[in-house]
Amino acid sequence: MFRIEYKIITEQLQEIEYISDEEIRYDFLLGNVSLFSSHAEIEMEWEWIPLLDFAYCLQMIVSNLKANDTTKEYFEFTENAETLEFSRQREKLKIVASFSSTVIETTFVDFEKAVYDFHLNISEYIRRSILGEPPSVLQKYLSVEL
Repeated sequence: MFRIEYKIITEQLQEIEYISDEEIRYDFLLGNVSLFSSHAEIEMEWEWIPLLDFAYCLQMIVSNLKANDTTKEYFEFTENAETLEFSRQREKLKIVASFSSTVIETTFVDFEKAVYDFHLNISEYIRRSILGEPPSVLQKYLSVEL
């Protein structure tokens, strides 16, 4: 069992027709994220995590981990230099945070599904909240082709 929960703190969904890649990566749809397994939790209640970028990067991590049964991937929070390490050993996945002693262990399949659901929920929220077609720079983050 693995799940990702989030809370939106700040959203800038108006006047996004000229949004830049940099704005999406640092300033767009900011909030908190928590990672849960059946026995552990890693909370990131910093209120400034760019949720769409985080979801997009997790999709890339899933894709990279899928390419090799034994590998590691990292996510670095540029705002505070903290990291999450994702280690895959066949069908098992371990998540270690530089800012916590908690270690999450889950299956890769559960992690993959939770990341997909998290990205889908964020993307659908944005699509419902904006007027018209998303700009092309935003579309890149909304639909991940894996």
